[in-house]
Amino acid sequence: MDKLFNMNVSCEDDILEIFKDAKVRGKSVAVIGTGSHSNKSADVIISTREMSHFEVKDETVVAQAGASLTKIREETSSMGLLLPTFYDGTMGGLLALNEAYPISTTYGTPYSFTDWVRVVTPVGVFRWKGLIGSKGKLGAFTEASIKLFPRPSKVITFTKAVNGQELLNLYEKIVDAKPIAFLIEYDGKYRIHVSLTEGNLLGMEYYEGVPLVEGSDKGSFMVETKDLSSFIKLVEATSPIYAYHILGVKWSKVYIGEEAELEGWNYYPSNDVPPVVKKLKRVIDHLNVLV
Repeated sequence: MDKLFNMNVSCEDDILEIFKDAKVRGKSVAVIGTGSHSNKSADVIISTREMSHFEVKDETVVAQAGASLTKIREETSSMGLLLPTFYDGTMGGLLALNEAYPISTTYGTPYSFTDWVRVVTPVGVFRWKGLIGSKGKLGAFTEASIKLFPRPSKVITFTKAVNGQELLNLYEKIVDAKPIAFLIEYDGKYRIHVSLTEGNLLGMEYYEGVPLVEGSDKGSFMVETKDLSSFIKLVEATSPIYAYHILGVKWSKVYIGEEAELEGWNYYPSNDVPPVVKKLKRVIDHLNVLV
């Protein structure tokens, strides 16, 4: 098997055959959608872009892995529905990454709003949500059923720079306002971004829309922080260059100079996979076919 790029597949059987062949020949395989969000390299690179069908019914979208989230978002928005993610790749990429966005405060990560998912692995086909967030290390997602939500008619975000004590003092007031998004950033000082569909938070600047967080994974780590207090303790312990926490998400992202500063915390590099994925890989892909 020679090195191939963008080897398109159209069904699960195609993927299974490629995985079986790779195992026999000792070759590595990478799975991508359109490739716009991936820099993967392997002996064989397969793309699910031809598996692009999706159907919206009631408050659910059933989509193949190569379906464009931009197209899904356009169709659902015209129906007054919300796909609660800002990711602009394919459905497979959404499931592989399981990224949190500020609106995850209300809607959760993709794992939370996925009803079911099908994934092809080197040992067979599973219908199991447990592989969401494995970044292509365990298999290729082929199809999923995703929950949709009523689309808010207007969202206003209130923002303010605060210190740690002010943040804790404001916490209950903010939670009582039932924010659709609650983002806390730290870059030497804290700044809160609180998105509401109705109501007001006095004494804060505001803008229309929801906050976004941008930045590469280089030099950053995902650290388990069960609540706001844990995030503040993390900041105080590590003095990061930059960090952020999304209320309702149990992990925070921090950019620090030395990994040793995270000793005693449950963490992993942002460009890697959670420890549980590595444990599953020893069972599902012990030959390390998938990269």
